[in-house]
Amino acid sequence: MLAEKAGINKFGMLFVAQSPHTNWILRCLLATTHIPLNQVPQVLTPDLMSEKLDLLVECIENDFRIKNSRIVIAGLNPHSGEGGLLGNEEQDWLIPWLEEQRQQRPHLQLLGPTPPDTMWVEPGKAWYGRNQEESKIADGYMSLYHDQGLIPVKLMAFDRAVNTTIGLPFIRTSPDHGTAFNIAGQGIADSTSMKAAIQLAFELISEKK
Repeated sequence: MLAEKAGINKFGMLFVAQSPHTNWILRCLLATTHIPLNQVPQVLTPDLMSEKLDLLVECIENDFRIKNSRIVIAGLNPHSGEGGLLGNEEQDWLIPWLEEQRQQRPHLQLLGPTPPDTMWVEPGKAWYGRNQEESKIADGYMSLYHDQGLIPVKLMAFDRAVNTTIGLPFIRTSPDHGTAFNIAGQGIADSTSMKAAIQLAFELISEKK
């Protein structure tokens, strides 16, 4: 709705969270968002992936002032298709698309398609401070569908992650979770994610100024 009112059609759902253990910042962009799982292979296209990657790179460079960023891109199928044994999307178009992007963006480190079950091992280490190696930590992660990104993000940072819409001509942040009507008015809601959303908005505004 906000994108429509702003007259734009390219935007993305990015989740940002800062670890309370290490201060490392997690950034996860969803290539597709709230659609049924069986629609994901049809909606995902090279054009859509290029659009989302453009948004993520622009955000990392302009909002977080990180140049020559390192970005990990997930595979779609288990084990990223296992060479075609567990799905053809990687072989048919995702790997060729990624090779093309590497050629077009030589200043970036584009890794993938990374098996979804191992993509979050290094971010988990970085989040909890467990033997993380800087060379393996990325500035951004692209998940191809909702749960592929949000299960690990919320497992690590449910109480402090921020949902921000990138691509808008203004800054928009919110908590990473819903309104929890079941506990409304009881004074027991955790405000950490709301505070983080306000803090991130303030930081982004200050950076743009």
